[in-house]
Amino acid sequence: MDTTSQNLESFEAVYYSQQVPISNESLTVLSLVFDRLIFPGVYLPISPFDEEALKQEIKRITSLPIQFTVDDVQMLNCMKFSLHAKYVRDFCIFTGNPGMAGSVEAEAHPLMAALDELVFGPPSPDFIPTHSLGFCKGFDFSDNRIEHQVNGPSWLSYPANALVYAAKQHLPLVNDSTLPVPGVPASPKLNAKLLATMLAIESVKLVLPKLKPLSPRQLQEFRAETSVHVKPFRAEMLRLAKELNNALTSGMTSEDVRKHARFLVETTVYPQLHELEAVLTDPGKPWYRRAIDLAKTAPELATNS
Repeated sequence: MDTTSQNLESFEAVYYSQQVPISNESLTVLSLVFDRLIFPGVYLPISPFDEEALKQEIKRITSLPIQFTVDDVQMLNCMKFSLHAKYVRDFCIFTGNPGMAGSVEAEAHPLMAALDELVFGPPSPDFIPTHSLGFCKGFDFSDNRIEHQVNGPSWLSYPANALVYAAKQHLPLVNDSTLPVPGVPASPKLNAKLLATMLAIESVKLVLPKLKPLSPRQLQEFRAETSVHVKPFRAEMLRLAKELNNALTSGMTSEDVRKHARFLVETTVYPQLHELEAVLTDPGKPWYRRAIDLAKTAPELATNS
């Protein structure tokens, strides 16, 4: 299998849906599958800031009697996640820099237009769409507004930017939203990392039904306690990727590939998941709760259909 430029000791992916995780449910699933989750072009403050002041600023903005745009909402989501990012800095990797409205790859611009058409349909002949590239919001209460800010690509440029970044870095792209993907230039065939990640996602669907959604702070403890069990599991996924690759033929859709991955998991992987499953479903652990089924919120890989 072709493993060029791929670090097979770790699982990394690029998050497609928006500038920060959509929900704790999704974040919990992704934290079990991946070592790192990358958010291209997004910046959240790294150095400590007045968290109570930020909470008040979020409250002030949300109480304004105005119609919020999608970018306004996603900017607020970035501000809210800034309060929790310190707990998952080793997992959620934000590649942006302070002082700009998101870092957008040049190749993302035509993809923005394609994504616009997928969402809204072709523009009328007398209308020329204009696309915002990003947003930036400094923390006005801070004396260090250069570092204490959030910025990122806009709601339309972010997924396009993520797609380009994933292709350049040869990384899987994960999507846990209904946002369409305007074509992905990667094929699962001969891609060890992508196939292993598919197997991992299908596997966690089998062992996650009793795992409750965790907050970023809880995830810090969860990842530390489960790392010794997760590493062998990921190594097994990489070993089985060769077997899955041999089962693939040209012309297969992404759903065909997922079906093969699911079959391989059910017949080969699942018997070896008991140790990990026992840890995840231990009633004595703080993350255990029977009422939640996180398998329903498992993300999908964006691949050629």
